[in-house]
Amino acid sequence: MPSDLIVAIRSGKLASVRAALAAEPEAARHPQAIGAAAGRAFLPALRLLHRAGADVNASWKNYRPLHNVIHAESHENKTSAKDGRACLDWLLKHGANPELLAGWPAVRPLILAAFIGKGECVKLLIASGARRDGFTAAALGDLEALKAELRRNPKLMQDRDGGVLTALQCAAGSRLAPAKTLEAARILLDAGADPRALTRSYASDIDAAHLAVSSGNLPLYELLMDRGADATASLSPAVWRCNWPMAEAALSRGAKPERAESGHRPLLSDLVRWGQFEAALWLLPRQRDLNVADKRGWTALHQAASRGNLRMVQALIAAGADLSRRHAKGATPLDIARAGRKPKIVAALT
Repeated sequence: MPSDLIVAIRSGKLASVRAALAAEPEAARHPQAIGAAAGRAFLPALRLLHRAGADVNASWKNYRPLHNVIHAESHENKTSAKDGRACLDWLLKHGANPELLAGWPAVRPLILAAFIGKGECVKLLIASGARRDGFTAAALGDLEALKAELRRNPKLMQDRDGGVLTALQCAAGSRLAPAKTLEAARILLDAGADPRALTRSYASDIDAAHLAVSSGNLPLYELLMDRGADATASLSPAVWRCNWPMAEAALSRGAKPERAESGHRPLLSDLVRWGQFEAALWLLPRQRDLNVADKRGWTALHQAASRGNLRMVQALIAAGADLSRRHAKGATPLDIARAGRKPKIVAALT
């Protein structure tokens, strides 16, 4: 891994990039390097790396330069939207393929731009010849194109773009034209699209409702549940994002918090495990059974004791969590607090 070159790229100093390349010329061809430059919308570095042999279609951890530059966060990387568009344009003119999939879930750059809500990137990709079809029509809210594609290919609602996303998922994940993507979703559902279809993301399977939470499209999220999406499964992403209107919408449609899962664990336990205490405290009074355990027998109270969060421990106790529950190896929350030398937690549990 070209660590010195990556550090130089992240510094934003072209002189440092030149020095790192002079010391290790072959580092330019490592896919992480051009991905890092694209992610910072660092056009001078992109040019330098390309001249040194970097591949503009390289993949690093399933991300490509086109995807990275679309993902580039202006505030974090101190770059402007203008810088991002300039890099995107340069990549496209120097051989970057707008049809290659990347990311989690894997998508084409045009659909990714719709998911992030970068309309200018969408325009640039289209002007550069990016393919438009039923999937992009769903993501862009192009209703006439979507209807025409459904007439041409009635199986569109069952197909997957590159074997990954359904057209319904493309509509749900888009941040562009929310009223039109809502209608696109309705058209696809009327045609028989399955709102429960799953797609592999980084470490879990997600559905259209999960993507609607990401896009923040509440009416589309509600439509999906009204048309058959699993309300309990739909609750988890809403709670993780602290999107309370969406979470309440799931509860009003029968979501069962004690049955909701996250990372193959009960939702409440996983929230506590990862320190998402605001979300956990919101969920607490809405969950009937606070003692749901994971495969190891750990409850939310075990997790809170392990984390050492006094407020969470006290809230769980006040809500009626079982202090005597033992996990698979026989330890109670108190045992865990003692083993972790957490005196305040021990005091709360005794």
